[in-house]
Amino acid sequence: MGNVYDVIVVGGGLTGLTAAGLLHETGHSIIILEAAARVGGRILSMREPTSNRYLGDLGPTWVWPEAQPLAAAWLARLNVETVPQFDDGEAIIEQAVGVQPVRYRLPGVHGSQRIAGGTEAIINRLSEKLSEHSIKTRTRVKTVSISEAIVEVVTDNAALPILRARRVVMAVPLRVAAASIAWSPPLDIRVIRAMEATPTWMAAQAKAVVVYARPFWRERGLSGRIASRVGPLIETHDHSGLHGTPAAIFGFIGWPHELRRTHSAELQDKILQQLVRCFGEDARHPVQFQVEDWAQNAFVCASRDLSSTPPHPDQAPAILRQAHGDGQIFFAIAELSTLSPGLIEGAFDVGSDVAEKISATLR
Repeated sequence: MGNVYDVIVVGGGLTGLTAAGLLHETGHSIIILEAAARVGGRILSMREPTSNRYLGDLGPTWVWPEAQPLAAAWLARLNVETVPQFDDGEAIIEQAVGVQPVRYRLPGVHGSQRIAGGTEAIINRLSEKLSEHSIKTRTRVKTVSISEAIVEVVTDNAALPILRARRVVMAVPLRVAAASIAWSPPLDIRVIRAMEATPTWMAAQAKAVVVYARPFWRERGLSGRIASRVGPLIETHDHSGLHGTPAAIFGFIGWPHELRRTHSAELQDKILQQLVRCFGEDARHPVQFQVEDWAQNAFVCASRDLSSTPPHPDQAPAILRQAHGDGQIFFAIAELSTLSPGLIEGAFDVGSDVAEKISATLR
């Protein structure tokens, strides 16, 4: 049968890396199979092409350490520091097309913290704890076959066509797993339906980061926040580094995914026009601009995620937090957290919980 791992982790996002790291620490043999060319999943940082300097976050940005003790404990464990979200000054409100934006002091974003050096710092710290040979990117899982003692995983990687393990952690978005992986024998229909009904947070969203030579909005007593009913950005925040360097604004794009796709060539100009309306002429000439449209990422967004823009994830059905396939298959995605569904803390929570459950069964 060849080598049999203790655990195969399918998906190298934050939840999968958390589980893998803990299982590795307890002496279990593991391998991570990641379909994309990089690990991190929905955690992605924007960097300057030449210097590789961190510029902004294209996925999750915030943690709230005072309200999220588990996240705070993990960040301390990984030696990752946080910095407060800048929020000094007034916001800009856009009420309607053709109506002049107005300055307004919004309630503060108290407790919101950003990861120093970007959220990718978390991924890097977790990856450093693992052997480079234990992480296989560009390896998509096609089939999971469950037998009495062993789970067999078939991939599209010619160098790793078949792998076997005693346990499998399925750390990919549940709708993606339901739609793209063949299960033998088939999973219980109740499990499949619960997977299909669980939206992936951020899957249909798009985010823009706009970098400038200086944080000119601060000079005008503005916080960098926009609340808009006009768009394309429906919400923005200051995304600058310490002391305003590098200077950046990030925003959530309110256009539906189909409009973003069909008008992608116009999107940057429309965003810059909005920033000029709100912040002035200095906003017209950024030094760097990037949009990350998660709806176009097949490893994150399933077709069902595009049917509507879901609210923040509710608590997922308990059946998805149980072991399946006679105790050999464990789902591990942030949306399954009962603590912080869909958030960074939720990923730490579920990854830790699954690692503990698997360790208990492999003793």
